Amino acid sequence: MASSSSGMEEVRVSVLTPLKLVGLVCIFLALCLDLGAVLSPAWVTADRQSYLSLWETCTKSSTLDSWDCASTLNSVMTSNCPSLKSEP
Repeated sequence: MASSSSGMEEVRVSVLTPLKLVGLVCIFLALCLDLGAVLSPAWVTADRQSYLSLWETCTKSSTLDSWDCASTLNSVMTSNCPSLKSEP
């Protein structure tokens, strides 16, 4: 017996393929690491005497237990833009 078919095949398309799943996991991890880096208080530390982060750089005074901090945003902006430097 010959089966009659209308010539149409059923094609199932998956919305979430394995490659898309790997891509989504990578994007999620990248965003988490990016957020952690931006919020991190210290990126680089040197023997508990100084540290550097995205927002500020701090050095510890040798005589006192106080920290001298300066914004890295101001130093970058003024060094790259002579018009932003203050005149003495």
